[in-house]
Amino acid sequence: MTEQEQLFSEGDWVFHLHHGVGQITGIEEKTLGDKTQKYYEVEARKGTFWISINKAESDRIRPVVNQEELEEALRIIKAPPQTMADKHTSRKSRISQVTNEGELSDFCALLRDLQARRVADKLNTTEQRAHRRLKKRIASEWSASSGKSLSEINKELNKIILSITSPEKSIQVLDEEQGD
Repeated sequence: MTEQEQLFSEGDWVFHLHHGVGQITGIEEKTLGDKTQKYYEVEARKGTFWISINKAESDRIRPVVNQEELEEALRIIKAPPQTMADKHTSRKSRISQVTNEGELSDFCALLRDLQARRVADKLNTTEQRAHRRLKKRIASEWSASSGKSLSEINKELNKIILSITSPEKSIQVLDEEQGD
């Protein structure tokens, strides 16, 4: 891959499926064994990691969302929640699928639905862990995309999350509004 074919540039913000949001701070050549490759150096909250330029097109890393995609993700989290499956294995499967795909809009829909379940009932350990992880991922990407501080974003996100009710209450409110 030539310099012109590089997917990212220094200063770009990216989302990595395992490391979260980070900013590309440089490009370095590294030698592992007898093979020398170029790597993106990415600075994240929990430290620095490197991604091979050749593997940067993998499904584990993508650019952070743009303003339009961010606005759509925020519309999703503010929309009425969907009822989650009764079977815990189905809920666990959804959590796994969404977190492995790494799309902000899917994170927002899942967090919204987990929060609604949390309001209506208790979350199990897997769901609690996913709820915390999703909040962090959403806030980090929102902050990087908007340029707002993480603390400011966390306040806004918490306000949105606290306004989420259970799906049954959402349906009841919609029915009452349509009856007017």
